[in-house]
Amino acid sequence: MDLTITVRGCDQCKRNDRPATRYTLAVENGEPVTRDLCAEDAAPLEAVFGPLAPPEKPSPQDAFKEQLLTLMNEHEEETNALRARREAEWRKENPAPVKKAPAKKTAAKKTAPAKKTAVKKAAPAKKAPAKKTGTKSLTVAEIEALKAEGKQ
Repeated sequence: MDLTITVRGCDQCKRNDRPATRYTLAVENGEPVTRDLCAEDAAPLEAVFGPLAPPEKPSPQDAFKEQLLTLMNEHEEETNALRARREAEWRKENPAPVKKAPAKKTAAKKTAPAKKTAVKKAAPAKKAPAKKTGTKSLTVAEIEALKAEGKQ
Protein backbone atom coordinates (compact mmCIF):
# COMPACT_ATOMS: atom_id res chain seq x y z
CA MET A 1 0.00 0.00 0.00
CA ASP A 2 1.36 3.40 -0.94
CA LEU A 3 0.88 6.44 1.22
CA THR A 4 0.74 9.90 -0.33
CA ILE A 5 1.57 12.89 1.84
CA THR A 6 0.93 16.39 0.58
CA VAL A 7 2.95 19.19 2.14
CA ARG A 8 1.96 22.78 1.55
CA GLY A 9 4.94 25.10 1.75
CA CYS A 10 5.10 28.86 1.79
CA ASP A 11 5.30 30.36 -1.69
CA GLN A 12 7.11 33.43 -0.34
CA CYS A 13 9.95 32.03 1.80
CA LYS A 14 9.88 28.50 0.30
CA ARG A 15 10.06 26.87 3.74
CA ASN A 16 8.28 23.57 4.27
CA ASP A 17 8.81 23.33 8.02
CA ARG A 18 6.01 25.78 8.82
CA PRO A 19 2.30 25.28 8.21
CA ALA A 20 1.03 27.37 5.32
CA THR A 21 -2.43 28.66 4.58
CA ARG A 22 -3.81 29.18 1.10
CA TYR A 23 -4.89 32.76 0.39
CA THR A 24 -6.75 33.96 -2.68
CA LEU A 25 -6.68 37.67 -3.40
CA ALA A 26 -8.60 39.41 -6.15
CA VAL A 27 -8.74 43.02 -7.21
CA GLU A 28 -12.17 44.29 -8.21
CA ASN A 29 -12.86 43.07 -11.78
CA GLY A 30 -9.45 41.38 -11.76
CA GLU A 31 -8.03 37.90 -11.96
CA PRO A 32 -7.81 36.15 -8.54
CA VAL A 33 -4.31 35.18 -7.35
CA THR A 34 -3.74 32.23 -5.02
CA ARG A 35 -0.70 31.93 -2.74
CA ASP A 36 0.27 29.63 0.09
CA LEU A 37 1.74 31.69 2.94
CA CYS A 38 3.12 30.88 6.38
CA ALA A 39 1.98 32.97 9.38
CA GLU A 40 5.11 35.15 9.19
CA ASP A 41 4.62 36.04 5.49
CA ALA A 42 0.84 36.46 5.91
CA ALA A 43 1.35 38.95 8.80
CA PRO A 44 1.47 42.04 6.49
CA LEU A 45 -1.83 41.02 4.91
CA GLU A 46 -3.43 40.56 8.32
CA ALA A 47 -2.01 43.92 9.41
CA VAL A 48 -3.77 45.63 6.48
CA PHE A 49 -7.00 43.61 6.40
CA GLY A 50 -7.26 42.52 10.03
CA PRO A 51 -7.62 38.91 11.09
CA LEU A 52 -8.53 36.85 8.06
CA ALA A 53 -11.16 34.16 8.13
CA PRO A 54 -9.83 30.64 8.43
CA PRO A 55 -9.53 28.84 5.12
CA GLU A 56 -12.59 26.98 3.92
CA LYS A 57 -12.77 23.31 4.60
CA PRO A 58 -13.28 21.20 1.51
CA SER A 59 -16.87 20.37 0.70
CA PRO A 60 -18.03 16.79 1.26
CA GLN A 61 -18.07 16.29 -2.52
CA ASP A 62 -14.46 17.48 -2.83
CA ALA A 63 -13.38 15.26 0.06
CA PHE A 64 -15.15 12.29 -1.56
CA LYS A 65 -13.49 13.00 -4.92
CA GLU A 66 -10.09 13.16 -3.23
CA GLN A 67 -10.68 9.85 -1.47
CA LEU A 68 -11.92 8.25 -4.67
CA LEU A 69 -8.90 9.44 -6.66
CA THR A 70 -6.57 8.15 -3.95
CA LEU A 71 -8.26 4.73 -3.95
CA MET A 72 -8.19 4.54 -7.75
CA ASN A 73 -4.47 5.36 -7.82
CA GLU A 74 -3.74 2.76 -5.13
CA HIS A 75 -5.75 0.15 -7.05
CA GLU A 76 -3.94 0.93 -10.29
CA GLU A 77 -0.52 0.64 -8.59
CA GLU A 78 -1.49 -2.65 -6.92
CA THR A 79 -2.79 -4.02 -10.23
CA ASN A 80 0.43 -3.05 -12.03
CA ALA A 81 2.53 -4.67 -9.29
CA LEU A 82 0.45 -7.87 -9.44
CA ARG A 83 0.72 -7.95 -13.24
CA ALA A 84 4.49 -7.52 -13.02
CA ARG A 85 4.77 -10.36 -10.45
CA ARG A 86 2.66 -12.71 -12.57
CA GLU A 87 4.64 -11.87 -15.68
CA ALA A 88 7.91 -12.56 -13.84
CA GLU A 89 6.55 -15.92 -12.62
CA TRP A 90 5.41 -16.80 -16.15
CA ARG A 91 8.81 -15.91 -17.59
CA LYS A 92 10.48 -18.06 -14.93
CA GLU A 93 8.24 -21.03 -15.86
CA ASN A 94 8.48 -20.42 -19.63
CA PRO A 95 12.01 -19.30 -20.45
CA ALA A 96 12.56 -17.86 -23.87
CA PRO A 97 14.11 -20.33 -26.33
CA VAL A 98 17.79 -19.78 -26.93
CA LYS A 99 18.50 -18.99 -30.55
CA LYS A 100 21.23 -21.14 -32.02
CA ALA A 101 23.85 -19.65 -34.26
CA PRO A 102 23.31 -20.67 -37.89
CA ALA A 103 25.47 -23.63 -38.95
CA LYS A 104 28.44 -22.88 -41.15
CA LYS A 105 27.91 -23.76 -44.75
CA THR A 106 30.42 -26.17 -46.21
CA ALA A 107 31.52 -26.01 -49.81
CA ALA A 108 29.51 -28.38 -51.95
CA LYS A 109 31.47 -31.07 -53.72
CA LYS A 110 31.51 -30.74 -57.47
CA THR A 111 30.37 -33.84 -59.24
CA ALA A 112 30.43 -34.72 -62.91
CA PRO A 113 27.29 -33.64 -64.73
CA ALA A 114 24.76 -36.37 -65.27
CA LYS A 115 24.78 -38.05 -68.66
CA LYS A 116 22.05 -36.94 -70.97
CA THR A 117 19.83 -39.65 -72.28
CA ALA A 118 18.12 -39.47 -75.60
CA VAL A 119 14.45 -38.70 -75.35
CA LYS A 120 12.26 -40.40 -77.89
CA LYS A 121 9.62 -38.23 -79.42
CA ALA A 122 6.18 -39.65 -79.19
CA ALA A 123 4.26 -40.04 -82.39
CA PRO A 124 1.58 -37.41 -82.82
CA ALA A 125 -1.81 -38.53 -81.68
CA LYS A 126 -4.27 -39.32 -84.42
CA LYS A 127 -7.23 -37.05 -84.58
CA ALA A 128 -10.59 -38.66 -84.31
CA PRO A 129 -12.82 -38.02 -87.30
CA ALA A 130 -15.08 -35.04 -86.74
CA LYS A 131 -18.69 -35.81 -86.13
CA LYS A 132 -21.06 -34.42 -88.65
CA THR A 133 -23.40 -32.03 -86.97
CA GLY A 134 -25.26 -30.93 -90.01
CA THR A 135 -23.38 -27.69 -90.48
CA LYS A 136 -22.00 -26.89 -93.84
CA SER A 137 -18.47 -25.57 -94.28
CA LEU A 138 -18.12 -22.74 -96.75
CA THR A 139 -15.07 -21.52 -98.55
CA VAL A 140 -14.10 -17.89 -98.68
CA ALA A 141 -15.26 -17.65 -102.27
CA GLU A 142 -18.67 -19.07 -101.38
CA ILE A 143 -19.02 -16.62 -98.51
CA GLU A 144 -18.14 -13.75 -100.82
CA ALA A 145 -20.72 -14.93 -103.35
CA LEU A 146 -23.41 -15.16 -100.66
CA LYS A 147 -22.63 -11.65 -99.44
CA ALA A 148 -22.94 -10.34 -102.96
CA GLU A 149 -26.33 -11.96 -103.31
CA GLY A 150 -27.40 -10.66 -99.90
CA LYS A 151 -28.45 -14.06 -98.61
CA GLN A 152 -26.40 -14.31 -95.57
